[in-house]
Amino acid sequence: MKYFFLIIIIASVLHPIYAQEHDNQLTLLVSSRVDTSSIDVKSIIKLYENYYQSRPDSIYDNPYWNTKEKQLYKDFDFSRKSIFHGGMNVRTLFQYFNPFVMSVEPIGEKYAIRVLFSSNTTNPLYAGSKVWCIQKLHAIKENEKWVFENVLVELTKEWRSTQNGMIEYVYPPQHIFDNETSDKAVTFCKRIMQRFNPNFNDSIKYYITSSIDDMGLLENFDYYFAGITTGKAREGMILTSKGSAHFPHEFVHKLLPTNPNRGLVIEEGLAEFLGTKEDPEAYRNRMNKLATDLKHNSEKINFKSVVSQSMTFNGYQTAYPAGAGICELVYKLNGDNGLKQLMHANTIGYTDIVKTVCAITNLTESQLETEWNKIMNTYFNQP
Repeated sequence: MKYFFLIIIIASVLHPIYAQEHDNQLTLLVSSRVDTSSIDVKSIIKLYENYYQSRPDSIYDNPYWNTKEKQLYKDFDFSRKSIFHGGMNVRTLFQYFNPFVMSVEPIGEKYAIRVLFSSNTTNPLYAGSKVWCIQKLHAIKENEKWVFENVLVELTKEWRSTQNGMIEYVYPPQHIFDNETSDKAVTFCKRIMQRFNPNFNDSIKYYITSSIDDMGLLENFDYYFAGITTGKAREGMILTSKGSAHFPHEFVHKLLPTNPNRGLVIEEGLAEFLGTKEDPEAYRNRMNKLATDLKHNSEKINFKSVVSQSMTFNGYQTAYPAGAGICELVYKLNGDNGLKQLMHANTIGYTDIVKTVCAITNLTESQLETEWNKIMNTYFNQP
């Protein structure tokens, strides 16, 4: 999963909230093209206002979302995690990015609402993230009341599906399904399961698209900067924009033993080392970016800054290669047994990671840093 994520807001670029709040009531600004004389259209806009006053940044039994999806998924609004990326809540989101209703259009018995979240800034330093996203949600009637539904339901109802082992592939009618690549994916999954999680018995629904914007629609985005990526592992599903039936990095995320105390660096490191490394060139390129920074920018980017994630981004997400380097070291010294210990350990923060890896490898913290740097140095200047 490759995010290009950056929020840098300073006092000089803060702006008033575009939506108006009066006595805790939210009123959105609406495009003139929206037919606000329609009772249904007005109801959908009101639904959106109510939804954004109901803590959609939190996961709970939200009354403005349909019951079926709340029963199927814990995190039922597929856009929630990306739109509130970086720990934002509704108030923070609205402070930085102005919500503006672009359209409300009927789709059969449903309605689609599109809302632009954008900043007022003209500062070139921040203009790259000026448009946060265009969120698109569908509204359906449930017990005579309008509630929201993920776009994926309507979007994929005419898509085709192919079952291969535990993977159900879902793809547009025009997509040419590659059975050979699918078989390769199943073989990879079986190998990872056998090595690290033999009790895995879930199924995976794998949605294939051929562009990041097509994939974004599956997460309720007509356009998105927030959480933009080439693939994601969600509850029971994988989304890809690469048009391929095989995405080892995302498969690893689904197949690893569950551990709520596994932090980002180790989670992504394992997915890189066990998954992305299936494509050696892609893996070397990712590792080379951090290796180059370690050589030329070591005051800012070093073992502690990237493993602690005080330095998260430098044109790439540092957690990915930093974690992969740790996994390489653990595997070099202790093989699969060491990786299993790492998977099940508490690796939430820097101290937890160092303590765990030192216990697995019998290295001191100083030795760990030295050996990690040696591994990263092997990728320096490699193509």
